[in-house]
Amino acid sequence: LAMEARLRRALDLGHMRLFYQPQIDLSTGRLMGAEALMRWMDPDEGMISPARFIPVAESSGVIGPLGLWVLGEACRQGQEWRAAGLPDLTIAVNVSLHQFLLTDIAGATAEALAESGFPAQQLELEITESALAEQPEEALAVLNRLRGLGQRLAIDDFGTGYSSLAHLKRFPLDLLKIDQSFIRDIPHN
Repeated sequence: LAMEARLRRALDLGHMRLFYQPQIDLSTGRLMGAEALMRWMDPDEGMISPARFIPVAESSGVIGPLGLWVLGEACRQGQEWRAAGLPDLTIAVNVSLHQFLLTDIAGATAEALAESGFPAQQLELEITESALAEQPEEALAVLNRLRGLGQRLAIDDFGTGYSSLAHLKRFPLDLLKIDQSFIRDIPHN
């Protein structure tokens, strides 16, 4: 409860930050995009890991407002980079299971794009595999609405749930991001 109250205050006081992890085309070395990563910069405690606050946000419902903030901020930053003359970059935003299933993610995305002017085709939403497995028919309807906006859609952390590639074929997806547990040991094993 204390963490939930602190988290709500942090959002209101502007203590949440987005950091952008570059996405590079390995064959050309060219910057292709960036993944927006949310961090909580607490004035007393310093940076608080998402591993600590995202579960609290999901269980308390704070994930809705946090997700709206992330979408809006990522689109605003992307448009700012475009205005500064940077090449077109894709910005990837993670969407949690609870945010995907319990909020109007398509409506929130449309609103963030309209307010910022950021092109829909440059915004990539990363949805966890479990969001598709949990309620597949509802997930398909949401993904189709997002696809109608022009969104790029990715499955994040593939291989951690129960989906198969055959199961995923029915969803309108652009990218499949394999969970790091499958590739971490590639150089050695």
